[in-house]
Amino acid sequence: MEYPIPPALAQTAPTIPHGPDWWYEPKFDGHRTILRRTDDTVILYARSGRVVTSHWMDLAVAGMALPPGTTLDGEAVI
Repeated sequence: MEYPIPPALAQTAPTIPHGPDWWYEPKFDGHRTILRRTDDTVILYARSGRVVTSHWMDLAVAGMALPPGTTLDGEAVI
C-alpha cells in the first residue's frame, strides 16, 4: 500500500441505505485523519496527505498499542 492513502469521505444520499452490510457513524466536526502504525512508529496524515503527527501526538501515542501494519481512517476530534 502506498501512503498517504485517500480517506473515505461521507457522501450524500436521497434516502438512508439499510441492510445488514451498512454501518453508520455520526459526523463530528473534526479533522479527517489516517493513522498508520509501522513497525517502529505511528504516522498521522491529514486529508491533504500532509504528515500531522506532531499535531495529534496523543493519538500517535495511543496508536503505538496497535499491531504494526494497522491503518485507521477516522475523524480526529477534540
